Amino acid sequence: MSSSIYRARLGKTPNKKTLEFLSSVKDDYRIFEADIEGTEAHNIMLYEQRVLSREDLTKILSSLEKLKREYRSGKIEIEPEYEDVHEFIEAYVVRDVGIGVGGKLHTGRSRNDQVALDIRMVLRWALIEVGERILRLVSSLLDKAEEHKGTIMPLYTHTQHAQVGTLAHYLLAYVDTLLRDLQRLDSCYSRVNLSPLGAGPIGGTSIPVDRRRTASLLGFDGLVENSIDAVSSKDVEIEVLSALANLMSSLSRIAEDLTLWSSSEFGFIELADEYSSTSSIMPQKKNPCTLELVRGKTGRVIGALNGVLNIVKGLTTGYNRDLQEVKHHLWTGIDAVNDSLEILAGAIKSMKVNEERMRAKVEEGYTLALDLAECLTVELGLPFREAHMLVGNLVREMVSSGTRISHLKPRTIEELAEKVLSRQVTVDEDLIRGIVDVERSLLSRRSIGSPNPAETERMLKERSAALRAFMEVWLLKKRSLERAQNMLRETVKKYLS
Repeated sequence: MSSSIYRARLGKTPNKKTLEFLSSVKDDYRIFEADIEGTEAHNIMLYEQRVLSREDLTKILSSLEKLKREYRSGKIEIEPEYEDVHEFIEAYVVRDVGIGVGGKLHTGRSRNDQVALDIRMVLRWALIEVGERILRLVSSLLDKAEEHKGTIMPLYTHTQHAQVGTLAHYLLAYVDTLLRDLQRLDSCYSRVNLSPLGAGPIGGTSIPVDRRRTASLLGFDGLVENSIDAVSSKDVEIEVLSALANLMSSLSRIAEDLTLWSSSEFGFIELADEYSSTSSIMPQKKNPCTLELVRGKTGRVIGALNGVLNIVKGLTTGYNRDLQEVKHHLWTGIDAVNDSLEILAGAIKSMKVNEERMRAKVEEGYTLALDLAECLTVELGLPFREAHMLVGNLVREMVSSGTRISHLKPRTIEELAEKVLSRQVTVDEDLIRGIVDVERSLLSRRSIGSPNPAETERMLKERSAALRAFMEVWLLKKRSLERAQNMLRETVKKYLS
């Protein structure tokens, strides 16, 4: 099949290496069916606008449907002599039904608005798939949080023990983070779901096209109206990759925490065997390689975003061939995100939690120091800065003597207060017992969003409700696209019959 239908202006055919260099075929397979659907919608519109005859439309649609069947059956392989999938599909139809009919397929359309359309059609489904995988990860986090509402653990700042918390509270933090990621994708979707088709190469067309009709046939909510904007702006692709890079940075932090917690030094969790790997030489090893790869793939997604930003930063307005490279970065980013979401959801759902180890780390450390300082402020009326000073000195002495905070005596505080603050304080035994009890520490937290059991219970209920609401939103998006595809299929069948 000849690929010369675009090269009338040129007298010579490029050599094989140049053709391969020009070709985007490797990245175009993902837009193959989108290109066929967009072409079908465009030609149906041309018929309805009386640009094509019914006979011409029937032949074009019949050829496109045959090509779609061959592609789905695995019979289609695009030769490297084609610059892109658009050239291949048009050449296929021309060969199939003749240039007298097939040569009309591209009327009123450019590859510039055509590829912009295809990318948006693929991105819609990609965002839906990413959203569905985020929802599954959120569901895994909520299930694990429900299971570990009472699992005591140290919370960290600067990788040092900070305060007493619960595993549920930690997991809920990432539920909130991921729900914000969903909000970003939801907002992004509204800007992706606009049709650039009909913008032509940059300045529109004199052919009487109906842009709103093709947008409707393809399930778009509206148009990218300005023809220059439609074919030359890549802000939507940048926005998608920005949202995905932001998402991956969160997944990477979760993966880093779990990797650290699975080490012998921490021993907080154990990954299931199916999410672990081994060593080629050290038989004792159980490595959290899936989590490490989530961290690694984060760099791939950030690199994809940087790649697109570097492509577009110096381009003149209008379509430039540099933009052909954007597809590669998009597919790379999307694939890495989907794989990471699926792996992380499974790893969290199946991991074992060592509750005793987590609690022991709290009890042998000094995470209750802030509770003591706040108690001295509330119960004894010490200015917080003095309480902070007193407890800081107390912890230093306890670390030096190897004494745990759970062994604290009232007399120790009273003597240190005279030494550090030059004042007398009276500390009750019951007060100390309340401070060194980790459960009472949690109960004493009064701020909204703290690991207080009542707050944890409230957040679990509200986030579960938010999850159900997002599931409904994503289902509506998916059904809307499915309805549009069905409508296009039925319209094609009508004209073929």
